[in-house]
Amino acid sequence: MRYSILVVAVVLIGHSLSCVSRGHDQRTANSRPAEVTTVLRSVPALLNEETHPPVQGIETKIKGEAGTLFEFKRAQFIDEKHGWAMSDHSLYRTTDAGNTWERLPQEPEEDARFTAFFFVDASRGWLTAVKHVLSESYLLGYSSVIMATDDGGRSWTLQASFPNEVTIIEIRFLNKTEGVAVGGQGMDSRPQSYDELLVFRTSNGGDEWNDISEAARTAIKNENELRGDSGRHIEWTSSSVLLLTRHGRILRSTDGAKAWKLVASFKRELPHGIVFSAGFIKLALDAQQRIRLLAVGHGGDYVGDFVIQEDDRWTSYEMNLTPIRDAVFLSDKEVLACGANLRRVDEKPNARLKDAGVVLRSFDSGKSWQTIYRSKSYETFFYLTKMNDKEFYAVSDTGTFLRFTLPR
Repeated sequence: MRYSILVVAVVLIGHSLSCVSRGHDQRTANSRPAEVTTVLRSVPALLNEETHPPVQGIETKIKGEAGTLFEFKRAQFIDEKHGWAMSDHSLYRTTDAGNTWERLPQEPEEDARFTAFFFVDASRGWLTAVKHVLSESYLLGYSSVIMATDDGGRSWTLQASFPNEVTIIEIRFLNKTEGVAVGGQGMDSRPQSYDELLVFRTSNGGDEWNDISEAARTAIKNENELRGDSGRHIEWTSSSVLLLTRHGRILRSTDGAKAWKLVASFKRELPHGIVFSAGFIKLALDAQQRIRLLAVGHGGDYVGDFVIQEDDRWTSYEMNLTPIRDAVFLSDKEVLACGANLRRVDEKPNARLKDAGVVLRSFDSGKSWQTIYRSKSYETFFYLTKMNDKEFYAVSDTGTFLRFTLPR
């Protein structure tokens, strides 16, 4: 059952992002050369069960009870006490390290859903919502808003509205003034529609948002340009901004998101030879700030890929029946990850698969993993963060908040 639900969810996510790409941009012979794309052919990663002492965790239900599968989508903690968790239509906050949670009053308007949020401290934060009104054209009828709060999320003020088919998927701030929001803009090119990459930047805390999309689009344009790309994830460090697109492109800016350079472009190859560019969900940085990439199930598969670069070569280490949704590096080689894992209920050939949320530990940069925590519920841990040298937090799609201590 969960296997089928995940496939449907992947389809719905693709639909909600308005990212069906069906056209190709024909350019002249003197246009830029085609980008170099790395085709990832996955290498099996080892998953060792019950070979490492499990950690003891404390679970709390954010809603007081278990939510539905895929209900919670985002989470963030800015210190050991203050954190938030978001579903499509609600935002919850804790101020006591996850022991108790309150549902904040803000809700999206009719036909809208929350898509992202980000806090820079216990008070100041931003929240995005996307509205979809059915229109005559397929994949059109979208608009987005950005809201801001100064009281931890109890009240919100509208900062900016984006009509004209704008879908904002991610928002990140480096500090109280500098921020970036990314997504896509639906283009009605009948009889087919597609998205174009959108990037907005603010330098005054969101009072003004400037469309700087052209600089990012220029970085990915080539004679075989694939229409339908959009912003998916942002990592902002003190030295650069990294942007992951839905179609596996990674862009870097070293001037605060003003100019962009394409640093990598990925596609994935299935065992039967089909090559595609979907499924890339998140960036992770190791202790040396080197890029690592997470990807999840594609089509009817239920897998997790951990993409690393060693000796100037990219390799995707894949675990069957174990999608990884988030990762935290503890050193150059040691990494914690979270996600889900399926097991057969019995040894019969057509035995039902039973899944649970898991936390995994690797000592070789993702080539092999050990399960150190397994929940008793059907769920997927999608968020993982380090609070101090020993304590970690995780959040699942059904609203489980997990606090655990990592033995040394």
